[in-house]
Amino acid sequence: MVKSMFAAVAGLRAHQSKMDVIGNNIANVNTYGYKAARATFRDVFYATSSGASNAGDKYGGTNPSQVGYGSKLGSIDSLMTSGGTATTDNPMDCMIVGNGFFLVGSKPTETTEGVYDGIKVGADSSTTTGENAPGAVDQTKVSGLNFTRVGSFNFDGAGNLVDSNGRMVYGFASEYEADTSGTGGSYKLDMEQITALRLPNKNADATNYEPMELKNVTIGQDGSIVGTNDKDESVLIGKIAIANVPNPNALERGENSYYTAKANTGTITVNPSGQNSTGTVQAGCLEMSNVDLSKEFTDMITTQRGFQANTRIITVTDAMLEELVNLKR
Repeated sequence: MVKSMFAAVAGLRAHQSKMDVIGNNIANVNTYGYKAARATFRDVFYATSSGASNAGDKYGGTNPSQVGYGSKLGSIDSLMTSGGTATTDNPMDCMIVGNGFFLVGSKPTETTEGVYDGIKVGADSSTTTGENAPGAVDQTKVSGLNFTRVGSFNFDGAGNLVDSNGRMVYGFASEYEADTSGTGGSYKLDMEQITALRLPNKNADATNYEPMELKNVTIGQDGSIVGTNDKDESVLIGKIAIANVPNPNALERGENSYYTAKANTGTITVNPSGQNSTGTVQAGCLEMSNVDLSKEFTDMITTQRGFQANTRIITVTDAMLEELVNLKR
C-alpha cells in the first residue's frame, strides 16, 4: 500500500518538472531566437514479486508479476525548428533562414599588434597534412565560442562587430590587396580562417589600427557586410560565418540566448551563408520564438490534471492507512 504513496510522490515531482518547462516556454514566447523545450516521462524501476517461467510437462508458462514505483523525468529536449520572422527595419539585424548558428565570442588574441588571430577553416583538423575539407575547423577552438540564432548586430566605438551583449561576431574578414600597378586595389575575403569581424583599417600600417568611417552599411543574403566610404566607394568589411551543428539538440543552453558545444554535437563545420547545408542570411529582421502557445496551454491542462490525479492517490492511500490504523481501537 505504501508503494502507491511513493509512486504518487514520484509522479508529482515529474509533473512539477514538466510544468517548470512549460512555464519557461511561455515566459519566452516573445524572446528572439528562443527554442521551445519539451519534457518527457519514463517509468521508474519495478519490484518483481514473481518472475516469468517456461511451460513444463504438466503446466503452462507464467508471466512475471511486477509493481512499478511511479514515473520520472525522462528527458528535456530542445525543439530546434525555425521561428517566424519579425521585421525590425534595422539593416544590421539579421536572421538565419534554415540551418546553422551565428558564432560570437570574446576578443581574439593578437600575435601581431593590431591584427586579430583566427581559427583556420578548410583544413582537416584530424590530420596534419592539411587536406582540404569544406568547413572543417578545429573542434576545440570552435567549441570555445558561443552559438546563437539572434542576429542583433552593430559596430561598437572601436570598430568591432558585436551583438547586443557586446560579444564579438566571427566571420571571414576582408583584407586590402593592392593591384600590380600599385595605384589601386580592392578588399578581398580571407576564406581560410574566421576571426572577429571589424571595420577595415583606415591606415596603411596594419599595426596602427583605426576604424574606417563607413556609411550605409548593409548585410547581404550571403552574409557579406558592405559599406560606403567617403569617396562613395563600396568597401567589403567581411562575411558572417555560419556554424552547422549536425546534432543541435546536444547544445547546452546558456543565458542571453547562447548555446555551447560540449559533447555529442557531431563534427561542427563553419561555412559562408548558403554553403554546405547552412542557411541563408536575411537582413532587416530577427527570428521569433518558436513557442506554440496553443500547444503550451494544452500541455499545461494535461500536466495539471496529471498532477491532480497523483495527489488523489496520496489522499486515498492516506485514507486507507487511516482505516488500517483504526482497526485497533
